[in-house]
Amino acid sequence: MKSVASRDNPAFKAMHRLVSHSSERRKTGISVLDGAHLLEAFLDSGRTPEEVMVNRAGAEDPEIATLARRSAPAPVTQLTDALFRSLSTVDSPTGVLASVLTPQGEPVPRDAALVLLLEDIQDPGNVGALLRSAAAAGAGHVMLSPRCAFAWSPKVLRAAMGGHFALNIVEGADLEDFAARYKGTAIALAGEGERSLYDLEMRGPCAFIVGNEGAGVSAGLAARAKARARIPTSGRVESLNAAIAGSVALFECMRQRGAAKGKG
Repeated sequence: MKSVASRDNPAFKAMHRLVSHSSERRKTGISVLDGAHLLEAFLDSGRTPEEVMVNRAGAEDPEIATLARRSAPAPVTQLTDALFRSLSTVDSPTGVLASVLTPQGEPVPRDAALVLLLEDIQDPGNVGALLRSAAAAGAGHVMLSPRCAFAWSPKVLRAAMGGHFALNIVEGADLEDFAARYKGTAIALAGEGERSLYDLEMRGPCAFIVGNEGAGVSAGLAARAKARARIPTSGRVESLNAAIAGSVALFECMRQRGAAKGKG
């Protein structure tokens, strides 16, 4: 492990550009993982980082030291606390950062068992929460429209808590085209939906459509859905947050499929 104390170090400068500029991450195709949990999830997915950087506390932490060894042959650099703090994307530095090649999404099969379609979800926290729920509910694929928040931004990565690495994430997707060609049931989540979510059959292939936080699912995409579903509430609030609505739908699907297996 080499030590770096200068801001002029090329590796530090490269990491600083990645942390500071979304355009740099997009241009290079490299994302930054901040924290042991994210790095562990990345390594558990069978991938190897490009570079790992730690501060003094991180170098002395047994968990982070193990992750650094697992990251071989990626170079591991110990930074001074001041340098590491300038790279950290959170108020309390986690002790470890890793640059990784941003995984590229693969085409989603038209008969995929469970897909989440996100249309113009702009809040990074919502995108991250939906990715986390999709991974937890067993969805294999998440497709994002071009106007969604960047799925690999630091805020989205933190909110998803490692969920990225259990999913096939496709950005810039033509959701209308996919929904029109999908062989399963495409379900648009809408407050004014004709049917209750809990009345729908979800044991076959399903694709849930979650729309923009303010505008909801667009008319064009809703027209491609085979069902428009509402989530019943007590009536004391007008609607659910996009991330919560998508999560409720995903776990209702998981519940139905689990119940069907239990009966079998």
